[in-house]
Amino acid sequence: MSKQVCIIGGSGFVGRVIVRQAVRAGYTVIVACRHPERARDILVGGVSLVKADVTTGQGLDEAIAGSDYVINLVGLLFERGRYSFDAAHVKGTENILEAIRKSSATRYLHMSALGAGKIPEGRYASSKGEAEARVRQSGLSWTIFRPSVIFGEGDSFFNKFKAMSRFSPLLPVIAGETRFQPVWVEDVARAFIMAIDNRHTVGKVYELAGPKSYSFMELMQLLMRSLGRNRLLLPTPDFAAQIMAAFMQLLPTPPLTSDQLKLLQHDSVVDGEPFPAGFGDPAALEEVLPTYICNGQAGRLQSHLDSCRTRYRQLH
Repeated sequence: MSKQVCIIGGSGFVGRVIVRQAVRAGYTVIVACRHPERARDILVGGVSLVKADVTTGQGLDEAIAGSDYVINLVGLLFERGRYSFDAAHVKGTENILEAIRKSSATRYLHMSALGAGKIPEGRYASSKGEAEARVRQSGLSWTIFRPSVIFGEGDSFFNKFKAMSRFSPLLPVIAGETRFQPVWVEDVARAFIMAIDNRHTVGKVYELAGPKSYSFMELMQLLMRSLGRNRLLLPTPDFAAQIMAAFMQLLPTPPLTSDQLKLLQHDSVVDGEPFPAGFGDPAALEEVLPTYICNGQAGRLQSHLDSCRTRYRQLH
């Protein structure tokens, strides 16, 4: 009988990839999310949807009941109404941990972020750090992952700037010197799946990043080359960026907020090895970005890379 994993927030960008890889690995998957009616497209064999809200705890007991493992992927990019960073990241994590204690689940995997707890002026980063503290104090068999910017088909990073550059001849670049180490969503998902049943990962915090770091300006240049677009990349002064963020954060889905602007003042790179050796090698951004930013071929590339890695292991 296959073991069951409950993926909370599994209907999002990263969650969908983890769901797919979990099913491929032989797990039965319960996806807990606020709007299961919007995620029916992930209902393949072995996947079920359950309505749950981490901010209130409603539905968590039912979602986690019967699961062997729990993965928490909940993360807000901006705050709206009662869905604040504290409510989703901190209180939400507390509610999940409490539900796990009442269940038979034996493992908890937690999605955090690079820089969690290290940017005191940023509410997002601070709340992620507080959530990590709750996990460490839980007494459960936990593993924490801290990814840098995650890219891949359907991402909210490169696709956002792709949309912004569609009609405008220029693209404002904020904090152009800030460095990032983007990591492919397929690699992040693989790390989660490989850690689920690995006792050596219990009590560990893993930073996840790609093999190379880039300045924000370099990332925009790479994006424009991949799209075949000739755009003027305009460095934006801090005062102008602050004005832009103040207005943009009033939009229903803001492309930039004041809190995100604070994060952009800090590098999102790892100090040591970019990706844990036990989870395989991370794909290079230059190799993956052109395959999905134009034609949506990420799935085909994943199959190609998997076959290449298999052949490499057979030869060595």
